[in-house]
Amino acid sequence: MLPPKDVLRDRISRIIGATRFPFIDQTTWDEGRRTIVNTSRERNYAIEGPKGEIYPSVVVLQPDGSIREIGEVEMEITPELVVKWRLLSETTGMGDRFKKLFIYVPASGGERASRLLEENGIEYAGLREWSIVDGVLVTRPVKTPDMDYDHRVS
Repeated sequence: MLPPKDVLRDRISRIIGATRFPFIDQTTWDEGRRTIVNTSRERNYAIEGPKGEIYPSVVVLQPDGSIREIGEVEMEITPELVVKWRLLSETTGMGDRFKKLFIYVPASGGERASRLLEENGIEYAGLREWSIVDGVLVTRPVKTPDMDYDHRVS
């Protein structure tokens, strides 16, 4: 049995922040960057939106303090997420070709999330599905329109 959704989201966010921003073997990571994880209890970095502050799951800052990339963990896929995803995409830095926004959705939610992102013209670098297998978080790439390097299963 899994813990409540808010606890699970916090745990997933911390694991993703620690293992994917950067990847453990990544040699192209600027060590001056700072990875910040927001949880329901620890709100460390806010983005101002039209309806108030939003706390993305993972925020990576450049050495100068600007946002390099954002990772957002979702527990379910709803049309209401479009507004938040658009704000996060507009706020984050650029990758090679697309904004450095990574969306993590529950397993089997990738197709629906992809449709919402693309139908609404939201620029993103990666869409991932997450699942818990034998007590371990597993992420699976659904789409990686920006950099092949980011297309990893973990």
